[in-house]
Amino acid sequence: MLLAQSTGSQLSGRVSDSSGGAVPGVTITASNAQTGLTRTTVTESDGSYRFPSLPVGIYTVTAELSGFATVKTENVQLNVATPREVNVTLKQAAVSEAITVTAEAPLVATTPAVGTVVSQQELENLPLNGRQFANLASLAPGTQLSVNADPTKPGQLTVALNGGSGRNVNFLIDGGDNTDDTIGGALQNFNLEAVQEFKIQTMQYKAEYGRSSGGVLSVVTKTGTNDLSGSAYGFFRDKSLNEKTPREEDNDLPKGDYKRKQYGASLGGPIVKDYAHFFATYEKTDRDTTVSIDSDPDGPGGLGPIFPEFQGQSVGLPFRDELGTAKATWNATAKQLIQVRYGYQKNTDIYGAAPNYMPSNQGTIANNYKSILGSHSWTIGNNKLNEFVYQWTRFENSILPVSDDPNLLFPSGVTSGQNFNTPQTTTQEKSQFKDDFSWSSSIGGGRHDFKTGVNWIHEPILGGDFTTGTSGQYQLLEDRPDSPVGSITVFGGFFGDKTPVDQYNVYLQDDWAVNNRFTLNLGVRYDLWSGFDLDQRSNSLLPLYKAAAAANPQIDWLQSFANGDADKLKDDKNNFAPRLGFTYDLKGDSRHILRGGYGIYYDFPYTNATILFPASSVQSNYGVVYFNEDPNGIRNANGSFFRPGIDPLPPNQGGEANTATEIARGSWDTPESEQISLGYSWQATNWLGLTFDAVHIDYSNIPYRFRANPKVNGVRILPTAAASVRVWTDDGSATYKGFNLGFHARGNKFEAQGFYTLSKANGDVLTGADEFRLWDGTLQTGAQTNALINIYDLGSSQNFGPLYTDARHRVTLSTTYRAPLGLNVSGIFRYRSGIPFTAFYVAGNDLNGDGYNNELAPGVAHVNTERGDSFSQFDLRLSKEFTFGGSYGVELIGEIFNLFNSRNPTRPDGSAFVNAGGTITPNPNFGQPTIFAGDPLQGEQRLAQLGVRFRF
Repeated sequence: MLLAQSTGSQLSGRVSDSSGGAVPGVTITASNAQTGLTRTTVTESDGSYRFPSLPVGIYTVTAELSGFATVKTENVQLNVATPREVNVTLKQAAVSEAITVTAEAPLVATTPAVGTVVSQQELENLPLNGRQFANLASLAPGTQLSVNADPTKPGQLTVALNGGSGRNVNFLIDGGDNTDDTIGGALQNFNLEAVQEFKIQTMQYKAEYGRSSGGVLSVVTKTGTNDLSGSAYGFFRDKSLNEKTPREEDNDLPKGDYKRKQYGASLGGPIVKDYAHFFATYEKTDRDTTVSIDSDPDGPGGLGPIFPEFQGQSVGLPFRDELGTAKATWNATAKQLIQVRYGYQKNTDIYGAAPNYMPSNQGTIANNYKSILGSHSWTIGNNKLNEFVYQWTRFENSILPVSDDPNLLFPSGVTSGQNFNTPQTTTQEKSQFKDDFSWSSSIGGGRHDFKTGVNWIHEPILGGDFTTGTSGQYQLLEDRPDSPVGSITVFGGFFGDKTPVDQYNVYLQDDWAVNNRFTLNLGVRYDLWSGFDLDQRSNSLLPLYKAAAAANPQIDWLQSFANGDADKLKDDKNNFAPRLGFTYDLKGDSRHILRGGYGIYYDFPYTNATILFPASSVQSNYGVVYFNEDPNGIRNANGSFFRPGIDPLPPNQGGEANTATEIARGSWDTPESEQISLGYSWQATNWLGLTFDAVHIDYSNIPYRFRANPKVNGVRILPTAAASVRVWTDDGSATYKGFNLGFHARGNKFEAQGFYTLSKANGDVLTGADEFRLWDGTLQTGAQTNALINIYDLGSSQNFGPLYTDARHRVTLSTTYRAPLGLNVSGIFRYRSGIPFTAFYVAGNDLNGDGYNNELAPGVAHVNTERGDSFSQFDLRLSKEFTFGGSYGVELIGEIFNLFNSRNPTRPDGSAFVNAGGTITPNPNFGQPTIFAGDPLQGEQRLAQLGVRFRF
């Protein structure tokens, strides 16, 4: 088995004569005609050769030796992070003779890793909503395309895999780190025109890859060639090309305004022919859409809208995004390659847009990203390679409110007033130093390809300002404007944090070719993340929890405070990750491959799920300055119900001091996954390859937070603190089991690939196996609840169930076809079965007296026992290019997304009963969806896009 580089590919093979004997001393030359890059090596005594690292592209491989006919193998496609083997048979020749053969790319996986390569052809020809390359990562088995809901990533699509939500995927761009250390997932986006190709590995990747408990996405950006070339393009949408959204159709509303323009250009070419090249691209997106306000939780025939003045109103949602990339490469010598790349992104958007969020509950988002990368690749001799990468990145985010009105939160999820998550800012700045060294050796008759490396990411700036909630949050008991108020919480002070971290990673791996048919992949990795040590002895919550632990020995999670675990947190230093993989060529013809492996994988504990908020409670003076609650409704001194914004606040029940709001109950163990898989690859014909994989993953040490001031015998365990204080822990766990069936077909005029996945994902971190559990203490209609049903016992079976990423069946299919008359036709079909939701009692009611409104419906054993609707979408692309003078072309493009206009309902109403004026009755809308295609952060209704692309 061969080593694969994260920025390129390894090419190797064996040269034999007509009798099958090894031929040493053969000169092997790999050349890329587009860039002029040429590399040469000589076969070893066993006839083997190896190019440790070559940039992705199409090569000609030439084998030459006196007395033999020269053999040229053309059209050798090298893909990112994917080894390629080209074996050559030489025939004796008395005179100079040349034989030319054409290579065919293999259709089946030949490594233990599960995943797929997305080629330049697929990037250019498949319909991509938003022209984001990550769309196509969902072509890999076990994956799902989803929208990144984090406010720092507006408009960004992400790939979720193996029970996760997308936060535990490690993104590598040209070998450099592109992962967000605050929230996980991708950091900066790169426009499609800048991407050469990428590979997604969903599990069983080697020890060289780390900081992920899920998958690795390796991207290579484009470089210039010996020919000056460029492009200019534009894609356009308008509401006249759209169908109505289901919400507009159901409520007899007119089409909302919709305009979208996405346009850009690229230019690349030689600086010095065959030696130095450049490539640059710029893209801008302007999108103007709307959301229709719906504050009527009961629908027609109910009590009516909570805010009739906003009902049906269209609220504008302007989005602006700019992307730029520039890259230069220098083929310095026959052994050395130098690359420099600059990336830029800037965008603005509206935060908090949803049908049930009133205009006053929105905010404005601004993001700015910059990155500079430099790399040096040096081939030493015939079998050694050193690769060095340096990268600097900076990210700035701000989210500002549009209102300072009190935040009103109704049981149905309808919300008005200042958004509770505003204002906030986030800043990251980091430098990465990475060096990898690989070499080959023959030991005991077997070939060993060794690779070792070190990685250091220094992040002196990582933190932000989260001084939110200063206008107060009012939890109402009923879905009507004059509803009694159940609780009031007001925050004050400054809530900022600085959590600088350093990331240290080292690994050693050996790809041991025991013989020509059996290869073992052995490796071990060590990961250390410093900066998660925190002294919490100054946190005002700590003595309160120590007292609560002494008074409530029956609550197990409190005892970590009594034991001193929460006093001073320590870094986790025992993160050793062994990896073992194998491939076995069953018949020796490279058409029947048995593969599998086992490994432990550690994820970077991104700070928003771990240290960020506990550190803020220590470093800042932010806290609760006012708190009052009454499950029957807060009253004024005269006995009338308190009215937000009208009546003065009743007496403070929480004391006058700024009580801290966040605390960790102990040191964090690093999130990890233990993975095992067994797969079979079968190249059934010259045009069809099939893969079968069974996978099992156990996730552990997943961080989460929960509202942690429950009542015992009617009194909160922290009598002077608010109900909203949160404890952070690392007790989350999940299990994923899956079976993947994939195919890859290729003919003269078509290419297709796809998969079917049967899977099950269970755990107690419900949003996903990589997602920290966000619990707000109240179950809401249409919300994906993360509530702890049993707060006294975190390990209770009531708190465990199917994850929101648990779709039993998934299907993704893609195809490209070159039709007659030069017409290109392509499409992508995606399907998943229904995902779970929780059946709870009444939004806003507390049955068991724990002080939180999160009761399961009678007879329901645990969270997420119910199932919602399925999802399906088919996207179609038609294009035709008109060429002029041979080197100029104009391509006309038409795309239709959600061709069959699937409604794709989701977020069912989980409230089994409703409280109407104090009367509890069955909810007629139980199980009915509240969100549809076309709503914010969802896929769209049927819409068309027209495009034109000029190239030269």
